[in-house]
Amino acid sequence: MAMSCAGIDLASGPIDPSDPAFGPTRRRPLSLHEALERTLVDTPAMLRGSATVDKAKAELLGAGGAFLPRVDLTAQLARYGNQGKQATLVGNSVVESETAFYGSYAALSASLNLYSGGRNLASYQAANSGLEAAREDQENLRLRLFTRTIEDYAALAKAQEEHASLRHQERLHAALVDTIESAYRRGMASRLDLSDVRLQLAERQQRTLQQTATLQARAGQLAVNLGLEVATGERLAAIGAIPEPPHLPADQVALDEDPAIAAHPALHAAQLRLEAAQNKVRAARGNYLPRLDLVGNYNWVGQDGAGPGSALGAIQPHSYTVGLAVQQRLAPFTGEDAALQAAQAELREAAAQYSEIRLGLWNAKRQALTEVAQARAALDIARTAERDAEEAQLLQQARLRHGRGSETDLTEAQVNAAQRRLERVFRETNYRLIGWAAFALLNPRSYVETLLDRSR
Repeated sequence: MAMSCAGIDLASGPIDPSDPAFGPTRRRPLSLHEALERTLVDTPAMLRGSATVDKAKAELLGAGGAFLPRVDLTAQLARYGNQGKQATLVGNSVVESETAFYGSYAALSASLNLYSGGRNLASYQAANSGLEAAREDQENLRLRLFTRTIEDYAALAKAQEEHASLRHQERLHAALVDTIESAYRRGMASRLDLSDVRLQLAERQQRTLQQTATLQARAGQLAVNLGLEVATGERLAAIGAIPEPPHLPADQVALDEDPAIAAHPALHAAQLRLEAAQNKVRAARGNYLPRLDLVGNYNWVGQDGAGPGSALGAIQPHSYTVGLAVQQRLAPFTGEDAALQAAQAELREAAAQYSEIRLGLWNAKRQALTEVAQARAALDIARTAERDAEEAQLLQQARLRHGRGSETDLTEAQVNAAQRRLERVFRETNYRLIGWAAFALLNPRSYVETLLDRSR
């Protein structure tokens, strides 16, 4: 009779999440498409990535403020105790009085930077590059989170498949124990035969218990990465297969001519950080140059000896100033030197990181294409082994029908067929995972949408 095994069979499609082979825990069905959709918005890692982009937006907003005029309002109310006639400074204005008095002062001042040695422009450009780099980092984070989600989902599916396979093998050994016990009672089997099959059953039961713990761990890890709160006594259950990856080219191109590497968000982010570091060096050099501002001030002054209320009532326009202000540091330049050295060190670090990411992506692409070919070959071998095991099982069934075989031989053939099927499922899952990982390197801009579409 043909062997059957509950679980997620990549060849036959989705399984029934209510299958008792998955243990007594309540199951919460989850498709791959649902897991991937949740990855885009609700996972803790994606929320952190969005916060990083928001932080970069705030830095750009702050850098842009250097180009806007600055307006300040100053107000003051005080009592001045003069000894004889003398000039008194009220705010920024000078008034004369022979006695103590209350003085009120208000000033509206404005300034607009006209020249800052290029540091304001360079700082703004650095912040803008930083924002674009943060957005590319977020896109790269989406790629990595999608890859992690499909890997975690596949790990859960494989754990379910192995758990179901072990349960199936356990049932085969339990049936064999019943057969040997019946033969023992009829005097057709020895005590040693019975002890041997009981030991084999105990080993299968122990492996099933261990796999149950592994299954719970895989489900818990997927829930954590997706940010899902799973109730006590409940666990996630994968209910779909990993989709076939798109066709992958086998040809290789030179590093400098590789459009996939040039379009990768990780490399683009590194390039933008390199540009930001270059602008930070320009900004640091601008600290040595003079600063030129257009300034203006309009003030109101009031004074009265009767009280503060009278001084406020007596306030009236007093004077205004308009002009240019130049500021140039002469010494020391320790702060400027330190800022420049830090910026230059950051530039060297960004250049090294860009080179490292570029070479790393190219090598990862070459390795991924090689691994796809190897995974495909391993899958073909596993399929051949599965067919051979199924044929051996059929032969053992025929031998038993003709009285030439034994129940033990048939059980061993059935267990071997179950193991070979499990190996084939594992190999097929690995092949598809490796294929999608390679597709992410070859088509980083369309990877997320393509995987979402094919997982429906």
